[in-house]
Amino acid sequence: MRNRMTDRRFKSPIYMLIAVVLALGLSGCDDFFEVRNPNVIDAETVDALQDGELFARSAFQTLSQAYGTMVVYTAWFSNEAWVGDTFPTRNQFGRRTVDPTNGTHTNDVWFPLARAVAQGEQVLDLLGGAPEQELNLARGALTSGFGLVLMAEAFCEGTMAQPGNEPGPLMTPTELLEAAVVRFDRVMTEASAAGGSEAASMSNAARVGKGRALLQLGRTNEAIQAVQDVAPGFVFNTAHVDDPGARGRLGNPVYFFSAGGSRESFVVPPHYRAIGQNLTGDPASPSGDPRIQFFDSGRDGQDNTLRLWSQLKYPSWAASIDLASGLEARYIEVEARNDPSEMLAFVNERRAVGGQGPYEGSDLMGQLMDQRSRDFWLTARRMGDWRRNPGAVPNILPPGDYYKEGLGGVGTDTCLPIPFNERQHNPNIPT
Repeated sequence: MRNRMTDRRFKSPIYMLIAVVLALGLSGCDDFFEVRNPNVIDAETVDALQDGELFARSAFQTLSQAYGTMVVYTAWFSNEAWVGDTFPTRNQFGRRTVDPTNGTHTNDVWFPLARAVAQGEQVLDLLGGAPEQELNLARGALTSGFGLVLMAEAFCEGTMAQPGNEPGPLMTPTELLEAAVVRFDRVMTEASAAGGSEAASMSNAARVGKGRALLQLGRTNEAIQAVQDVAPGFVFNTAHVDDPGARGRLGNPVYFFSAGGSRESFVVPPHYRAIGQNLTGDPASPSGDPRIQFFDSGRDGQDNTLRLWSQLKYPSWAASIDLASGLEARYIEVEARNDPSEMLAFVNERRAVGGQGPYEGSDLMGQLMDQRSRDFWLTARRMGDWRRNPGAVPNILPPGDYYKEGLGGVGTDTCLPIPFNERQHNPNIPT
């Protein structure tokens, strides 16, 4: 799990080219071939304070990619999407039987998320106490905080890097969430000292993240207090870029698996198609809930088995993903307060957004989770909702038959295991 960001930095191709031209012009071919590791900078030559913003933004970009990947794999695991992929390692997510030795789970899901937490912690470790680094410290703490929340909600247990980038001990979801609360408080402290609009935006995102963690911990009064000052229209997104040479690092990971992406295997399942808007052929007056939009790609997914009904929430490599919002703050506050009249009013407000009439039943928590599953479709909130309210979250695939034949049945797992690789190489975790 080690990720020593100070060990080396790679130069961009243009600077590499300039370096080669200068080397040839000044030293000749013989001297050029004597150059050692021209693309590596020793740790001793890096000024952490001078490069503080670079480190902090790099850490948050690692989180952004890990977050998008978590959207995909937790959607498969929780039946928010179907697995149109041939890989047995990916179908294990749809079947809710993820083996700890699953290489896809290790390399695509666990390591990016653990690395994001580690990089956030490194920013705090490297820049802590330095003058004029408050904004970068806030960004590092925000990175670690949201990484810890995602880990706590999706994994059965976890771990996080310690000072000096040393591997940490095994942690329960409760311990991970408590550590996240501390990081979100650090964001608010550093952002207040930094001032400015960017700091204020990170501070509001931290308030939502803290409320999310506290709600998951069952500390409802504190959750209400955490989010009550977040404006309803606030949104904090992870940004993505359509750079053909760096889509794995910068592009939207959900689009990667959607129609037009690199591996078309992310399928909108029938239970969401039944309530959402089918925009195939760009209809003039589509019916259904506009929060769930999809289209028929006209072909099967990568597995040549499932029809590729593809999501339209993220229609390009450059589409952003909602990490925190004022709407989520309202959901947290309504659930935490658990007042029937307030909950019914809020449920009906959200039902109106989706073109539904007022709710007339008695299962208010079930309705709240139903509306939440629409508002936050494909945003990696569902695993936390399911573990917090296991009987209220809709469309969880029950144990039994899988929707594709010949791959085994659906298991009973409700969370993801720590990979065997982490246990094997982290001396603080028993194998």
